Amino acid sequence: MYDVGKVLYTGGGTEQTTRVPTAAAEIIDLTAANPAWRPTAAMHHPRRQHNATILPDGTVLVTGGTKGGGGKNPGFNDLTKGEPVHVAELWDPATGQWTELTAEEVDRCYHSTAILLPDATVLSAGGGEYRPDTTDTPNPPQDSHRDAQIYHPPYLFRGARPDLTSAPEEVTYGQSFTVGTPHPEEIGRVSWIRLSSVTHSFNMDQRISFLAFRIAGGGLTITAPEDADVCPPGHYMLFLLSKEKVPSIAKILRIAGSAGARRLAAVQAPRALEQAIPAEAQMSTTELDRAITSAATGTRAAVGLTSRCPYGLGACWGGAYEALQKLDGVQSVRPIANAEDSTADVYLHGDTLPDVERWAEQIARVANGSYDFRGVEVSVKATVRAQNGGLGLTGPVIDKPVVLAPLDQVEKVQFDRPTGRAKVATVDEHAAYQRLLARYQNAGTADLPARVTGPLRQAAGGWTLHVRAFEA
Repeated sequence: MYDVGKVLYTGGGTEQTTRVPTAAAEIIDLTAANPAWRPTAAMHHPRRQHNATILPDGTVLVTGGTKGGGGKNPGFNDLTKGEPVHVAELWDPATGQWTELTAEEVDRCYHSTAILLPDATVLSAGGGEYRPDTTDTPNPPQDSHRDAQIYHPPYLFRGARPDLTSAPEEVTYGQSFTVGTPHPEEIGRVSWIRLSSVTHSFNMDQRISFLAFRIAGGGLTITAPEDADVCPPGHYMLFLLSKEKVPSIAKILRIAGSAGARRLAAVQAPRALEQAIPAEAQMSTTELDRAITSAATGTRAAVGLTSRCPYGLGACWGGAYEALQKLDGVQSVRPIANAEDSTADVYLHGDTLPDVERWAEQIARVANGSYDFRGVEVSVKATVRAQNGGLGLTGPVIDKPVVLAPLDQVEKVQFDRPTGRAKVATVDEHAAYQRLLARYQNAGTADLPARVTGPLRQAAGGWTLHVRAFEA
């Protein structure tokens, strides 16, 4: 967030075939009447696992990352010689352009960090290969960086720094406060940047505000932001910038509401705001999951997804969750992945069956190749009926033939990450089709209502549902 409500989004992703990340960058202004992403200039280098750091003048420094699509886990963290990007780049929001800067000496990719320091330099440190499935094997020494470098941005070479001699330790929202500086007439801009931290190439709390100021009493009178929604309470680094945009060494201030305001807010709950927020957005994840499962009436489908993130679907769930919500026929998505089986549960509109081939295409496109689609298991309420010497399934909203078949003809959708294979079916699961056949024959009726669960395969004329379990 390089200004209030303005976000820069850089690089990442993987091209479908080559797994190479992108150099593209986009921006969005969340304060606009109709916010929409739009392109800004692309970086000079594609990057994944890079870091972006907001600087006191509002420019954004990008460091590290890899441009490769290979390596031990294709595209995730390619440390092949020549693929890590050492050259830094600087984005200027005034022009939308990137400038190449000096290069670091070592790879700064996965597990690297970059953070702004109070003297307006940037600490770039760390970087290491991952070992998610082989914890007994240490990282290769050449891929384990316990070193760091400090980068001096171009603004430190434009002239002398302004002096920021004094500042209060704490201010309140909307407060005007005084800071000391010997030459207030030379100050062209005042900014503060929230103290923050970075992990896995992402700094969730990084934000900047440019503050109104005026010369007063041999120093500056600065006005703190009025809105906690755009400037959350906490500690910030306050910078004075010269007219050449050279930053001072920062003073660290804390902003918070007054005690009286906090007490008033506790008594007068923002009821209008609460009513404007959708009910599901006010629930905890567990509450939302309970609400979805209790309200669902249609077919449940367990979608098998293998995340290209080495830590599995549970840890790398966000992109999959967004993709699943966009699948044709899906009414709701459970907000918690089944990390043990590497599956995700969705519910369809009614007791129907999904277009499995269409889902595979949609997941590949929407999730940008971050997940491998392994198939679908459904649990559908329908009617079992004799069909061509075996069993079939029919229902009011099932518009194509459904053949029931034994499970041993296909693999389960549930996945075992340590072995990289489908989970082994139990004896009972293998025998489920024969038990259903016997139950149908013993019923002595043409139709048997049942809930049938198992992997679903699609063909041009309909589906084959391989029975893993049933209730009749």
